[in-house]
Amino acid sequence: MSAAPKHPIPSGLQKLLQRESARVTGHREIPNATQYDLASAGDAAKLNVYHTGKVSTGGKASRLQQSLETWRTSGGGGGRSHSKGGSPPSRPIPDGTPRIGIDEAGKGDYFGPLVSAGVRVLGEEAARKLREIGVRDSKDLILAQTRRMSHLIHEALGKENIHVVVLSPTEYEERRTAAGNVNKLLGEVDAGIIGELKNEVEVVVVDEFARAARSYLVSAVPKGVRLEVRPRAEDDAAVAAASIVARARQLEEMDRISEAVGFKLPLGATHVIGAGRRVYTEGGMKGLRDVAKVSFRTTERIVGG
Repeated sequence: MSAAPKHPIPSGLQKLLQRESARVTGHREIPNATQYDLASAGDAAKLNVYHTGKVSTGGKASRLQQSLETWRTSGGGGGRSHSKGGSPPSRPIPDGTPRIGIDEAGKGDYFGPLVSAGVRVLGEEAARKLREIGVRDSKDLILAQTRRMSHLIHEALGKENIHVVVLSPTEYEERRTAAGNVNKLLGEVDAGIIGELKNEVEVVVVDEFARAARSYLVSAVPKGVRLEVRPRAEDDAAVAAASIVARARQLEEMDRISEAVGFKLPLGATHVIGAGRRVYTEGGMKGLRDVAKVSFRTTERIVGG
């Protein structure tokens, strides 16, 4: 006889299952949750009930799975969707489970720093504040919105719940060389952020910067804390907030180094040759190293041109 589940199905959801003539066919314990196998008239679904009372759904699309998801998104189960399939919402629904979200900016930009940010969201009140701010992926914001929203995030969560690491171009090149490649470097930086913000959290969510990203981070995550490393993790409000904070700091640094060289340096990596040649002409290789990630192949075109 199997042991009783640690996390029972919420009473409101039990009523829904009764209406759907659904039954529990099995359960197992997974990190921070109990996972139930459900069945109804040929349909099947998986239901995860977390110790916080939040739920998430999974399994192949079916009428039963859709009923569970409708109940969850209507407010019964709280939290954001974890179901498979479909597109992430443009404005992620914050999850009150204490968590860290991590994202970076500037990795693919020729000029300026690599910036990685971690945002710690501790409970429903902090999650509600992110919802009121309207956090979403920084790529969906214009630059002015990014700056303003980053300021609001800092005000809402407090500086003790935000940790930002800025690697200037020269620091980036030194540490990238020591690490072996940029992805290992980013793993080191993000592991350090986890170390700074790990207290009181139950989940760490990181936007996947490389296939091996999880292997770089797993040793930094405390025992009992779940690590999620996945593409498009900005559907998690903590990661979306981190993406905004990182992007805003990158813009701030770009303003500073643009002022130092005397003209506005472009973002990205495509329309940078002209600016790079101007920096190189006026300041030589040292001047270029101060403002650009010179290990990019773009440098060969700038110096050789």
